[in-house]
Amino acid sequence: MKFRTYLETIAGVGIFPLVSLIIFFAFFVGLLIYVLRIDKKSLNKMRSLPLNDGIVKKTILSIAFFCCTGLPAFAQETEKVRAVTGTELILYVVLAGLAFVSIQLLILLANAWKLLNKAAVQNGKPATSFAGWWKKFRGIGVALQDEKKILIDGHDYDGIQELDNRMPPWLQSLFITTIIIAIGYSVYYFGGFGDLQLAELENEIAQAEVDKKAYMEKVGASLDENSVTLLTEAAVLGQGKTIFQEKCTACHGADGGGTVGPNLTDDYWLHGAGIQNIFKVIKYGVPEKGMISWEKQLSPTDIQKVASYVISLKDTKPASPKEPQGELLNVDQVAKN
Repeated sequence: MKFRTYLETIAGVGIFPLVSLIIFFAFFVGLLIYVLRIDKKSLNKMRSLPLNDGIVKKTILSIAFFCCTGLPAFAQETEKVRAVTGTELILYVVLAGLAFVSIQLLILLANAWKLLNKAAVQNGKPATSFAGWWKKFRGIGVALQDEKKILIDGHDYDGIQELDNRMPPWLQSLFITTIIIAIGYSVYYFGGFGDLQLAELENEIAQAEVDKKAYMEKVGASLDENSVTLLTEAAVLGQGKTIFQEKCTACHGADGGGTVGPNLTDDYWLHGAGIQNIFKVIKYGVPEKGMISWEKQLSPTDIQKVASYVISLKDTKPASPKEPQGELLNVDQVAKN
C-alpha cells in the first residue's frame, strides 16, 4: 500500500517503464545487428579464445577481483555504524599491498612455469608433471589437431560433429564430493546427531517466543491506547518527526498539510483528537480509508513518539493545507481527549 502511494507521488512515473523497455529493446537490436555483421575470421578468433587465453591467469585475476570487491562489501553490510580508525585503515592498505604483490608473484610464477615447459618441449624433453596433471584435470586430454581420433562416426548434424570425450576430472571430483557430502548429511541427520525439520522448526518457534518476549519487554508492550501519554520533550519529538518523515509524508505531506490523507495541523479530526485516539489510529489503521496498521512495523514507544509529534503540528501553517475533514474540536476537547 505505502509503496504504491510513494509511486503515485512521483511526477511522470508512468514513462519510466516505457523508457526501460526502449533501452532493453535497443540493446538487443544492437546486439543482433552486431552478431549478423560479424565476419567469420573474428568469429573463429573468439571461438579459440578460451583455449589460448591463459586459464591460470584468468583464475587468479578473478579470485583477486572477488577479494578486492566482495569481501569489503560483506564487511560493510555487517558493520555499518562503526567508523574505521586510522590504524585499521593503514592495516587495510598494507594487506591490500601484500595481496597485490602476491597476485603479481603468482602470475609471474605461472608465466615462468609455462615458459619452462615450452622450452623443455622445444628441446625434446617432456613437460613437467604439474603441467600435464593440470591439463588432464581441466579435461583437455586431446589437442585440437588430434580431435579426429575421437570423432564418433555417423554423429554429424549440420556440420557439427560429436567427440567421444570423457567427463573432465574436475567434474568427476565434484560429483564424488557431492556423494560424500550426501553420505555425511544422511549420517548426521538420520543417525540422530542433528534435528530433523520438524524438531528444528519447534526449536526455532520456541526461541522466537523467547526473543519476542524479551523484545516486547524492551520496547514497552504494556503501552497501548489506554495508557499512552503525551510526550513534549524536544528530543523525543525530534525522534517522532524522523519517523513521521519516513513513514507518513507520502499521505500527509512533509509538513503535515495532507495529500492523500487529511490535514494534521488544523482542529478537524476524523477519528477523534488527542494522544489516545491518534495512537489508536496509527496502531490499528483505518483500512477502509487507506490508512494501514503500523502495529507490526513500529514499536509502541515509536507510535507514541510519532503521535505526540502529530499533536505538535497543530497551527504550524503548512504551505498547501488540505481542506478540513472530520469534526471540529476546540482546544479544551483536544486536551480532554
